[in-house]
Amino acid sequence: MELKGFEKVILNPGEKKSVRFKLSPDELSFLDQNLNRIVEPGTFSVMVGSSSKDIRIKGEFEVNR
Repeated sequence: MELKGFEKVILNPGEKKSVRFKLSPDELSFLDQNLNRIVEPGTFSVMVGSSSKDIRIKGEFEVNR
């Protein structure tokens, strides 16, 4: 689990807001055994919450080659 997108949003009780963010290929990449930065195809999970212990929304997206 890694923090990739962060925006502090203050809400009043009962208030709702839409928040959008983009994850670039660089933010989904890691170094392979040859130290090349790569993005592997597969399913990525996205979690939204006030902390890693207070996840309120979960979603997934697929990366294809």
